[in-house]
Amino acid sequence: MLRLAALASLLIASPALAQSEAGGAPNFVAGGIAVVPDSPGADSYRFIPFAAGRATIGGVVYQIEGPGLSASFYNQGNVEAGAYFRVYGGRDEDAGDVVVDLLPEVDAGVVAGGFVRVQVASGMLNQYDRLYISGRAGADVTGEFSGAFWSASAAYATPLSRTTLLIANLSISGSPDEYAGRLFSVDAAGAAASGLPVYTAQSGVQDIGFTLFLDQQVTDNWSVTGILGASRLQGDYADSPIVTLRGDEMQYFAGLGLGRRF
Repeated sequence: MLRLAALASLLIASPALAQSEAGGAPNFVAGGIAVVPDSPGADSYRFIPFAAGRATIGGVVYQIEGPGLSASFYNQGNVEAGAYFRVYGGRDEDAGDVVVDLLPEVDAGVVAGGFVRVQVASGMLNQYDRLYISGRAGADVTGEFSGAFWSASAAYATPLSRTTLLIANLSISGSPDEYAGRLFSVDAAGAAASGLPVYTAQSGVQDIGFTLFLDQQVTDNWSVTGILGASRLQGDYADSPIVTLRGDEMQYFAGLGLGRRF
């Protein structure tokens, strides 16, 4: 689900980046369909709907980011900062694999925290391109997963024409021991039920990902957006038998959406 949040964030970034020269981003709503892994580390996929949106109310920029919401309270110069919350998906009884389905279900949690985004360069390859770095960190407020969730990314945005915008995004994310343990570990009971070997996963860098995003404006207000991305699980996450024996360390996603500025 982390990749889905990134997908939604890039959807929102499209009108903001495309119209930065015009003195501020417009309000924006978008919706579409995405293909994502059935569960973390799975090699099977499912279609899910997603939504994104942006609106400025009382000087605060609110954004819908897939399964979450952010609010930007500070936006001065090249720096934007604020707070967010989002749902971190667990694993249900239909994880897309008959063996993994025998492991315990894991409920989703809600993570809340803060973020900052900085425009660090512009005009590198053309007059209108931009380079951003961003980071966020938070903790589960529902008590499902104790510890810190974090991510960092670098995004390069450039227009290909007056109506076409390309964004390339490189990201890294990490999650706490309890998340790694419940989603990627196999305890004795789980091993007996599934036949997988006992395994203990610990926190660290969870994945490194790359996303390409293309926004094509079709009218003054409407645009079509496409996203294609891949991430690779790292460390204990990649070495889990849930991944090595029943899943895939490479995780892919794609999405297609329709957006409207207003």
